[in-house]
Amino acid sequence: MRIKLLDGHDCIGGNKILISSESGESFLLDFGLNFKRWSCYFEEYLKPRSGKILQDLLKLDLIPKMDMYRTDLLPPRFESKEKIKFTFLSHAHSDHSGFVGLIHEHIPLVMTSETFALLNVADQLRPFVWEQLAIKTRAPSNDEHIREDVLIPDKKKKKRKICLQNSVSFSEENFDFIESSQCWPWFMMVLPVYHSVLGAAALCVEVDDILLIYTGDLRASPAREEKEFWIEKLGERRLALSQRTEKFVEEVRRLRSLKSKPMVLIVEGTRVNRENDSVNDERTVYENTLEVTSKARKLVIADFPTKHLERLMTFLKVAQECDRVLVLPPKDFAYLRLMGEIESTWKLSSEELQGVRVYHVAKVELSKLEKDAILFARANDLLVGPKELNRDPQRYVLAAGYFDMSQILDVDEEALNGSIYIHSTSEAYTEEQQMDYKRLRNWFAKFGIKPFGLILNDEELVFTKEFHASGHLSAKDLENLIDSLNPDIILPVHTEDKNWFIERWGDKVRVQEDVYL
Repeated sequence: MRIKLLDGHDCIGGNKILISSESGESFLLDFGLNFKRWSCYFEEYLKPRSGKILQDLLKLDLIPKMDMYRTDLLPPRFESKEKIKFTFLSHAHSDHSGFVGLIHEHIPLVMTSETFALLNVADQLRPFVWEQLAIKTRAPSNDEHIREDVLIPDKKKKKRKICLQNSVSFSEENFDFIESSQCWPWFMMVLPVYHSVLGAAALCVEVDDILLIYTGDLRASPAREEKEFWIEKLGERRLALSQRTEKFVEEVRRLRSLKSKPMVLIVEGTRVNRENDSVNDERTVYENTLEVTSKARKLVIADFPTKHLERLMTFLKVAQECDRVLVLPPKDFAYLRLMGEIESTWKLSSEELQGVRVYHVAKVELSKLEKDAILFARANDLLVGPKELNRDPQRYVLAAGYFDMSQILDVDEEALNGSIYIHSTSEAYTEEQQMDYKRLRNWFAKFGIKPFGLILNDEELVFTKEFHASGHLSAKDLENLIDSLNPDIILPVHTEDKNWFIERWGDKVRVQEDVYL
């Protein structure tokens, strides 16, 4: 067996891992966007050309030179012995699935139904061809004004092959749903794990008489003392979702005892070298958020990732405790509704739904999902706009991140002055992100908004992290997980410190980009 780390080798994110069997059949583990390398060439207003997307990305070495891309994008052909049977997508974060739109339509995508739902929603909200799950084909133009080597959208569609880990039924016309046996003739199992996005999963697959485990990204299941919080605030059904990492470990240990095969573990190590890293759990985030919100006398602006549904529920519960309602933009409400259909555990009860409002954003172009969210909200008396926020700012928690800041311009300065902003997402790791958050200082200063969770000094941006819990294992939890699984070979990925692994497991650890077993 050969394991080739195409990307994500000495950095966090951008995972693209090729596994090849002795017979020449191969599969990919994730196909993500490497933000660090991407930012060397591109930023918000400088993007690759959609009409020459493959050529641009290949020339900049942002995707591997392999014969694995969509036929309508007319890529250069590369000599390749690999027969890629499938691509496993561990979860819906862009650093693991951000280039999914480029993969050949005949290469099945293996994932959880939750990940499929999230990517499908994102597909309808974001226009970039390299992210699109559904294939809207491109072809050379007949327009004499357009250069002949530039591809434009045409009216044709191609069905993409999708393999889901369970029997959830979809009727999407853009996809061809297949069974796992059509992807890989030997043993393969998708094992859900707990992460900061619903639907994250690990893969357990048999290759050349070896049991290969790929963790993707994961966090530890709640400790015993945190479980009471989950049951009281989020409910026992949702607690079960948070225990997925614990069940993943149990299942891998069971499989290994049954199969008696050598085990190779490809494992993330995001936090192993972060000194003084946050040890917050969702209970701590809830308590800190409740303390600040209960003292607020004006509007509360909350910045958190909607795909992290536990965090959304935390803010919903806090809002209810403080006699407020949580106001979501239409796109976030669309995520919430669809995930409730896919995973019933996340479907809001009638009481919870009454604690949510949809903000009528000032946008000219709305996706179908956003329009549906607005229509649903209007029909159920859940739609609010600037008038309601101006009249009773102390009644609302408004979900708004950096890119939503322009929406607060509809709120009167009197209503904004004295409001607070809670930063409940990950810190900025790139220079571009640092600049984004430093720019927030101007918004805060202009409208008299007090920030929590970050400190904006003249030259330094400090994330205080009391409103954030990492989606990744701490060094201690990661060490316990690896010791519990007791693999024969360990390949660290998604990390900047492979020596941490070598110090603990010595010769078991492989740090090369190309490994033969």
